Parts: sequence; C-alpha cells; structure tokens
Amino acid sequence: METSPLPDGAPNGDGAPSARAGHGGGHGGGRGTLAKMPVLLAEAIADGIVGRGLRPGDRLATEAEMIAEYEVGRATLREALRVLEAQGVIEVRVGAGGGPFVARPDAHRLARMLSLLLRMSDVTLREVLDARLIIEPALAGQAAQRRQGSHGAALRANQRLLETAPRGGAEFLRVNEEFHTLIADASGNRPLAALWSALAAIADGHEAGVRYTPAALAGMVAAHRKISDAIIAQDSAEAIRAMTVHLAATQAYVARYYPNLIDNPVTLISGL
Repeated sequence: METSPLPDGAPNGDGAPSARAGHGGGHGGGRGTLAKMPVLLAEAIADGIVGRGLRPGDRLATEAEMIAEYEVGRATLREALRVLEAQGVIEVRVGAGGGPFVARPDAHRLARMLSLLLRMSDVTLREVLDARLIIEPALAGQAAQRRQGSHGAALRANQRLLETAPRGGAEFLRVNEEFHTLIADASGNRPLAALWSALAAIADGHEAGVRYTPAALAGMVAAHRKISDAIIAQDSAEAIRAMTVHLAATQAYVARYYPNLIDNPVTLISGL
C-alpha cells in the first residue's frame, strides 16, 4: 500500500513548497503550517508503517527514499523521526546497519505518558486506584474463563517464586508485577490489558514512596494464592471477588499509612 505525499500546498521543512504544492496559495499557512510540518510528516510515516504491515524490528525506508516519497526536506524528515522516536513508534539505531526501525511496544512508555496526562489533570492516586479496582477484577474474571493450561502453570510458578522471594525486595516486586501481567495476558482482552498495564504502574505507588509492612506483604502472598486458585479452577465469580478484596485491601493500606499521598496528584513515572 502506497502512502501519499503531504497535503498539496504544504511547505517542506526547509521552507520550500513540496513537489505536489499548488500555486498561488499565498494566504495564511506560513509559519503555523511550517511549524506543524514535522508532526504531519510523523503522522504520515506512522500511517505508512501500519499500512504496509511493518512489524517491530522492521527497518523503515532510507532517508533518501523517504525524502523522495513524502517530498519534504531533510530537516523536516529528521525532526519527524525524532517525534516518532519520542512517541515510541520507532527507534533510531546508530552505527553500521543503523537507521530507523519500528519499535517494540513499551508498556512503561505508555505508563509514563499516561502519568503525565493524569498529573497535568490533577488526577489523584485515589482516583487511579478506583479505576484499577474496576479494571483488574474484570481481567481476573475473563482470565478464569479463557485461561489455557500454560497460563495455569505460569501462575503456579509465579506463586512459588513469590513465596520464596525476600519480602519487599526487588525480586518480590518483580514477581508481584509479573503476577498481574500474567492475569492480564490470560484474559485475552488486549485493549483492557494495555490500559491496566499503564494504570498499574501508576497505582503501584512505589515511585511515590509507598512501602508495605511484613504483615501486609504476607497478606499479599495469600491473596495472590486465592486469585490463582480461582483462575486455575476457572471460577470466574471467585476470581473477581478475590481480586476485588485484594485491591481494596491495598487501597485501604495506602489510605491508612500514606494519607498525604492518596489524595494528591499522581507521581510521574520515571522515564528510565
């Protein structure tokens, strides 16, 4: 599928009109259009990635090929590629064999972008926890209905790791996050799972400084066991109930021990 050059009459990033530009359009566009050209080009390139069915790891056309295809200048193209790289659509590799490649989806990048949007809207941690309380029980219920044998085995393995990992340490936190990711994957609901992934990173509270007592961590381990058992038994109602109880307990803990955090705007997710 071929992509079209940029709109007729749009100047390229070096100040000259594109090869497809109309004649005599002397009104208005000017500086505003010029400033938007890299963004418009970035959208066109992204459309081309989708239209051509490119997958993560696939290489885009060369700089010369894209300049010819989109009829723009080198400066505009490079700025557009920087926009796409910042959005996580592409990655630009350096050195031999380098250039622009389609990037792999990055849930952390989505979480950071969402945390910025929510922070600028003064959304509180309590509101995010409320949203998670709606989304994740639904994922657990669907996981119980749709899980495959491999999902059950993965949940069992995860539970064993959680029970042996040092409580509250980096490995414990990693396995805890993996547990929720496994449930999202088992649900088969990819749009909801993607939204959960972003919200969960914000709702976790770890970056805001939330830490759990040994008793709370023990309760977390027990809660995970109940949820896993329900999903493996394909008991959707119990999976929803157990997940709801687990998340409500987490929210109550944060409200009790970190009242200064729960009603404040969410913390930005680190870009690292």
